Amino acid sequence: MNYLTIIITAIVILLLAKFVFHVNLKRIIELIINVLLGIIVLWLINRFGGSLGINIPVNIITGLVVGVLGLPGVIILLLLNLIGII
Repeated sequence: MNYLTIIITAIVILLLAKFVFHVNLKRIIELIINVLLGIIVLWLINRFGGSLGINIPVNIITGLVVGVLGLPGVIILLLLNLIGII
């Protein structure tokens, strides 16, 4: 799963949530920004963290964590990576 797929999937889910659950547009925009920041930080970690032994795999689980939680999700994944769980 690549980064673009995660971004598109997250945006589609958030837009569907707006129409199905009548969520405020401001909240949807905040969530989209949070997801985009999470994807950017995940990419930066994978790009420059290799020399430190930090590599977070991009798969369906990490994509869902970053897609749902955004930047806090990346921090959780980073901590799990440092502990050695992922």
